[in-house]
Amino acid sequence: MRVGALVLLAAATAGCDRLGLDQQGAVPDGAPDEQALQKIAYMSSADSGVKGRKVYTRLEEAKTCADLELAMRWNRPPGVESGPFHQKMVYLTGDVPADLPPKSEIFLRASIEDGQTLPSGAARWFLRMKDGTRVQAIEDAGFYEKQEQASQPGLAALVEPNKPQRIFCGNGVYQGIAGKDPEQDKKIPLVALLFAMDRKK
Repeated sequence: MRVGALVLLAAATAGCDRLGLDQQGAVPDGAPDEQALQKIAYMSSADSGVKGRKVYTRLEEAKTCADLELAMRWNRPPGVESGPFHQKMVYLTGDVPADLPPKSEIFLRASIEDGQTLPSGAARWFLRMKDGTRVQAIEDAGFYEKQEQASQPGLAALVEPNKPQRIFCGNGVYQGIAGKDPEQDKKIPLVALLFAMDRKK
């Protein structure tokens, strides 16, 4: 299993004891209900959470970024502190709130404007949020290389990550207004990625 998925699985299960779930698997605050989860029934899961709670284990199987977000919202409900940083996951799909504190753990969904592998082996993207905000996202060489090495036919998280207008999604840590806009002399939001994925939609 690729490192990015392992990181997110650890994030999903660490702190699951805080979800307050009974053995019937009651839906925690902000998690999708069972009807919504039917859309991602094709994704691998395991009863590895507290008291046998289901968690999605192969996030790269998601066919769309919307499906990945559903899996993430189940694994990491937005109203619950959990994961390696013991924080609530902030889901950014429309904009980047002006008051979002640096070091917040986030899920990001945006469209690709430009992507490239840097000489260091890291990967960098410039993304566009729904409200027009440009975001810079970086995945360090260790995460990026291991994602590529672990790719399997039909199961790769990164398929055409440098192709403009594809949808980009992933989990990371918000670094504040610390990125550099390639077209203007100004700072933009920066995200350090732990797991990244691109899809047609």
